[in-house]
Amino acid sequence: MSHPAVGKSRRSLLRSVFTAAAAAPALAACDLLDSEPPPPPPPDQLTEFYGQTAALIQTYETAIAATPAAAILVTVRDAHKAHLAALAAIMKPAPSGSPVPASPSTPRGEVRQAEQQARLAAIEACMTAPPNRATLLGEIAAARACHLEVLP
Repeated sequence: MSHPAVGKSRRSLLRSVFTAAAAAPALAACDLLDSEPPPPPPPDQLTEFYGQTAALIQTYETAIAATPAAAILVTVRDAHKAHLAALAAIMKPAPSGSPVPASPSTPRGEVRQAEQQARLAAIEACMTAPPNRATLLGEIAAARACHLEVLP
């Protein structure tokens, strides 16, 4: 047999628990309104490498404009464009492709030097990247080494 006071206190205890549980989300929402927005995500680790690749493409664009008959420059430039697209696909947040200003002319020696520096940057990026990105960066480094072999 139950005592009437026990049933009453159990019921009032359950009612207060349910009332508090129902009010918790509303109270939490008040905290969200008063807090500042979260900071923007930090730039991707590959942001600088992406920018270097975009600058390398511009170096090729300038050299191609100065030497239109250099088909190999077009082929290598197109490979770098494919690398840039692959980088953008794995980066978070995705880069905003701001164009790099072109220099008036790029002698072939500067193209070779830019490619050499780009190869070294790709090796460095590969060595410091997490495993899920190292394969792509290694492939870019290998491609850049091959580019040096075919450049005059």
